[in-house]
Amino acid sequence: MTVLIAVSSYLELAVSWAYFLCQIAAVLLGAWALVDVLLQPPQYFVAADKRSKGFWIGVNAAGLACVVLLGAGGSILGLIGVVANAVYLADVRPAVNLYKPVHVRSRIRRPGQGGSGGFGGRRGSGGR
Repeated sequence: MTVLIAVSSYLELAVSWAYFLCQIAAVLLGAWALVDVLLQPPQYFVAADKRSKGFWIGVNAAGLACVVLLGAGGSILGLIGVVANAVYLADVRPAVNLYKPVHVRSRIRRPGQGGSGGFGGRRGSGGR
């Protein structure tokens, strides 16, 4: 009988830790979604045809508030908050990111412009 009580106690502890970690993950997901929507320019939402920036700020703020106040699994509103934040991150964010400018960090080397790699280095430099 004591073995069953010990197993039950450990299972209860494991479930409570799993619930706690899910709560933390839900809050982090909501915070990530809210910060990301705040950093996006409003014209990208219009270009991607994904409502407006203000709409998604409201949705993500309400979702984060529901998760923080009610819990991710404690009520249906907490679960709706997690889903709202996940929809932004899975659907809207990739569509909005398509309109970000691309920054290229390298330049094209043309023969005779100098540089390394056998493309006509400097004459008379004596090595380095």
